[in-house]
Amino acid sequence: MSALRITRRILATAAPVAAAVLFTGVAAAAPPQGLGTAVTIGCLNQGSLASVSAITAQPGPEASPAIGAGEVLFSSAPALGPMPAAGQVTVAWLNRDTGQAGLTDLTGTYPNLSGVAKTGSGNVLTTVFGSVSLASGPVCNSTPATGMIVVP
Repeated sequence: MSALRITRRILATAAPVAAAVLFTGVAAAAPPQGLGTAVTIGCLNQGSLASVSAITAQPGPEASPAIGAGEVLFSSAPALGPMPAAGQVTVAWLNRDTGQAGLTDLTGTYPNLSGVAKTGSGNVLTTVFGSVSLASGPVCNSTPATGMIVVP
């Protein structure tokens, strides 16, 4: 077999492998996972007796939004309105594998709040709770939302 023929066979075999290595994209992070809903009951708001916020958790690593390895982005968003004028939401979390625990306050413009917790890798148990206030002044509590997320 000639040297040219051997070179062609090597290139024909190696080119697809090299292309796969060179042009492989970064795997996307897991999508946000639902942790449940937080219901605010009894706080009259624009004629409604209740409002509902959806709570999600997204483990890192992720480039946009910036979530590091061993971190979780917790978020709240309106699920059923009308929404109260303001609110304070906190996530209590416990990494069942490491024993690490903490509280993370979610920030932003209510009801679209978020915060990153450095939970470490493992099975993380969460409880999201908070209070809401209306423009007229009353303060009400929302029901807690609980869930579990696996952080790689």
